[in-house]
Amino acid sequence: MFLLQTHYEILGVSTSASDEQIKAAFRRLAKLYHPDKNPNGKEQFEKILTAYEILIDSSSRYKYDQRLKGFVSSDTVKKKTQSSGQKNWSFNEEELKRRQYYQEYYKKEYEKYAKAKVDSKSGSTYNEYKYILFAAPLAVALLLFIINAFNSNDETNSSSEIEKVRYEEIKMSADPYTSFFKLPIYDTVVSRVLEIKNTSDLDFILNIYTTENKFVRSCVIKSGYVVQIEQLPNILTHINLTAGTQWNGGKEYKTSDVIGGFEDSKGFYSLDLSKTNGWSFSLSDTLLKTIPKLTEAEFFKRD
Repeated sequence: MFLLQTHYEILGVSTSASDEQIKAAFRRLAKLYHPDKNPNGKEQFEKILTAYEILIDSSSRYKYDQRLKGFVSSDTVKKKTQSSGQKNWSFNEEELKRRQYYQEYYKKEYEKYAKAKVDSKSGSTYNEYKYILFAAPLAVALLLFIINAFNSNDETNSSSEIEKVRYEEIKMSADPYTSFFKLPIYDTVVSRVLEIKNTSDLDFILNIYTTENKFVRSCVIKSGYVVQIEQLPNILTHINLTAGTQWNGGKEYKTSDVIGGFEDSKGFYSLDLSKTNGWSFSLSDTLLKTIPKLTEAEFFKRD
């Protein structure tokens, strides 16, 4: 079955995403699918552009959100009712009877209490008045308490939703920096397989290189996972890697014009593959302490 993507899904953001997050997602995807950089991405780029233009405008986004929710305005309902020539009086008549009943009831009660007020000897009537005078403020206070409790829950849920949008979970299938380095290498003839196991508590993003510092591939390996990278050339020289937690897809490295990074970053490193166990090795916290560190500029340096 074919499922139509929403504009939020096309940009990869939450329905509560801010304008800043929508802009960041658009810039990141535009780098991947703009026809000038990706001849096969024209159709996807048009979808991304359409989604961005609708969501970045507050008026068009509001209308779009209402369509998503299946919202039907009261004016539309009213027009449909008038055009059908049918009137639904059941609720109004019932409500009218109820109001008439309470109007008569309160009128009788008022006359009762007014009469009792004149009679100073009526102790029971005085107690009834006293109950009303004390009960009414308590009822108002209880109502305000309930309203404040709901508002507090809404603020907590809203805060949690914002935090969830900001710190999204990076996927194993992601290759966040391939669009920046460009031209990934897939060697279908040699087709070597590199197996890496992540035994640390951190997530890693790897940039793999072959001879003459030629970029091969970018990939993600999350904590506790094993990744097998296929269709690699026969000779790999080193891997530049960054480690951390709390992935933020909208984080910008302004000095390198790169979008996406760890909020809790442990830095950038370079691993010489000649010092590993060939085509299968592990990433660990101990390993990070023994390999050279890189600067941000060195990590994002292109050929």
